[in-house]
Amino acid sequence: MIRDIPILILHGWNLSAEKFAPLVNELRIKGFNAQASDLPGFGTSPKPKNPLTLSDYVRYVDKYVKSKNWSEIVIIGHSFGGRLAIKLASQNPKFLKALILSGAPGYNPVPKLKILFFLSLAKLGNAIFALPILKNFSTLSRHFLYRAAQATDFYNTDKNMRDTFKNIVKEELVDYMAQIKVPTLLIWGENDLIVPVSIAKKMSKVIPNAKLTVIPDARHGAPWTHPKEFVESVIKFLDKI
Repeated sequence: MIRDIPILILHGWNLSAEKFAPLVNELRIKGFNAQASDLPGFGTSPKPKNPLTLSDYVRYVDKYVKSKNWSEIVIIGHSFGGRLAIKLASQNPKFLKALILSGAPGYNPVPKLKILFFLSLAKLGNAIFALPILKNFSTLSRHFLYRAAQATDFYNTDKNMRDTFKNIVKEELVDYMAQIKVPTLLIWGENDLIVPVSIAKKMSKVIPNAKLTVIPDARHGAPWTHPKEFVESVIKFLDKI
């Protein structure tokens, strides 16, 4: 039965497994073997000694699944965890039974010009705050500089994780999405301002046979703010596989 297959939840950037406790609990109430894992650099996982790439995270998940001796799993990928899940699914691992994405920027919702500005801003910040007169104001000043650029996810990490973030956002996923062969469901918050529903609609046309479900009044955090509605969509999807 599909409910006997483990469900692994991959969290978003600057989040951890703990954030998804409402979703894990709701899935378990419905009889699923669900769990979330802290990805490298987040939650209780140690910070990496060097910057990571999306491929590094894919290898981590692959090893994690094999360490659990799971022959089949369903993956739920949220936001950054969804980007990771897309690349993993594109490699068609034998253990992947189905894929569920939520708030995952398969198409980066941030215009390339803004990304270039953002990465330039990071370099500019390093140069500006290296000046002797500003060294004592470095931490606080950087915070406001990055905040002004709406880059708090980037600021709230150490250097290796900031470089990891750069690696993640620069990688294009369109070709990966087209290579996915497992049944795929996209569950989106109607009012997701970080990765709008318009992005999900584009993704659903690229991923073969993908289905899209929109949760009314939900935002980017739909998995934990609307766990009951989220799980209802999961059940309807998995029961048809």
